[in-house]
Amino acid sequence: MPLKCHRDGEPIYSFAVESESQWRDLKNENSASKNLRMPCCDAGVMLRVSKLGTRHFAHARRGPCSIAPETAEHLLAKRVIVEGIGRTPWTADTERAGASPELGPWIADVMASKGSSMVSFEVQWSKQSETETRRRQERYEAAGVRGLWFFRQHDFPVDKDVPAFYLAYDAATSRFLVRLPSYAYNPEWMSARDKNDDRYWQQSIELSSFVEGALTHRLRFAPALGATLPVDVLTAETTCWRCKKDTRVVIELVFAASRRFPGCADIPLSIYELSESLPDGDAVVASMLPAELMRRHGVGAVKWRRSKIEGGAYLSNGCFHCDALQGRFFEHEFAHEAEKTFEVGRVFERAWGQRLEDASDEIHRWWFDESPAA
Repeated sequence: MPLKCHRDGEPIYSFAVESESQWRDLKNENSASKNLRMPCCDAGVMLRVSKLGTRHFAHARRGPCSIAPETAEHLLAKRVIVEGIGRTPWTADTERAGASPELGPWIADVMASKGSSMVSFEVQWSKQSETETRRRQERYEAAGVRGLWFFRQHDFPVDKDVPAFYLAYDAATSRFLVRLPSYAYNPEWMSARDKNDDRYWQQSIELSSFVEGALTHRLRFAPALGATLPVDVLTAETTCWRCKKDTRVVIELVFAASRRFPGCADIPLSIYELSESLPDGDAVVASMLPAELMRRHGVGAVKWRRSKIEGGAYLSNGCFHCDALQGRFFEHEFAHEAEKTFEVGRVFERAWGQRLEDASDEIHRWWFDESPAA
C-alpha cells in the first residue's frame, strides 16, 4: 500500500494532495480514465484512506505482485517521515526502487536525497532478525545509500554501522516516538513485554523531529569520544589501617557526558580501570588527580605502591596522613558512601572507546541533540 503511484510515468504522492476535494478529484479522474498505475507492478490503482487517516494507493486487483500490504501504522509512519524530511534541504521519495551490484534489488520505504547523498528510512513493523537487517543494510551500502531503521520489536542492533531505534506508537495521541537505547538496554535479557519500560531508553523524540535532526547532523554515535567532559571525582571516608586516622580515598571518576550532551549516559570508571586498560593510564589518572588538589580536599595521593596481599604493585589510594596503601580489596565496604568531592575536566580520548570494555555500554550509544535549532 504505497504513498506513491504513477500517471503517465510521473509520480503522484498521496501526501502531496492537500485537500479532501483534490483527493476526491483524483479518485474521479482515475475512475474515468484508469490512468493511475502502481509503481511496483504497473497494476491499476484504487485510492484509499487508512483507519489512521493516511491517504494511500492500493492495487485495483492483487494479481501476481509480490509487494506485501502495509499496516495503517506503517503507512502513517512513512507519511510522518516525509514531513520531517520536508523541513530540511533534502528531497523525499517513497517506495524508491533500486538495485545493488551483486546483492540484488531493494525498495526503500522513504528515501531522502540531496545531491548524490541518499538516506533510506526503513519502518520495520513486522519481526525481522538481526541477520536480515544487516544483510539489507549491506545491500543499501553497496548502492551508496545510508540506511536508518525504525523497529517495532524490542531487539535490534545498537552500533554505528546499523543505525537502529525503537519506534513506539501512541494511539491516544496518534504520535510516533523514536526511543534511543540507554546503557541498561540489553535485548538478551529484556523481554518484549518490557520494551516500554523507561529505564531501557535514554531519549524519546517525536518521529518527524528525529528525521529532521538525523538529516541536519543532530544524531551522533558515541558523542563523548574526543570531547572535553567534566569529571566528578567521587571519594569516600575510611580509617587508615596503619595510623588509625580518617582519610579519604578515590572511589570513582565519573565522566559526566550528560552535562555536555543532555540525555547521554555518564561514564563511571575506577582508577584501576583507567590504569590497567590504557597504555598511558597512569598519566591519565595523574592529570585528573594532581597532588595539590587532592591535599586541598583531604584525599590521599594516588600512586604506585606495593601490596603484600596482591603480591605486586599497582596504582592505588593512600592515606592522607601516613601514605599507607589503602587496599582496593576493601573498598566495597564503604564505596556506597562515596560522594562528589571535586570536579576536573578532561578530554575523553577516542582511543579509549575500544580499550575500556567495561564502559562500552555507556560509550557506544546513539545520542540525539535535543537543543533548540539555531
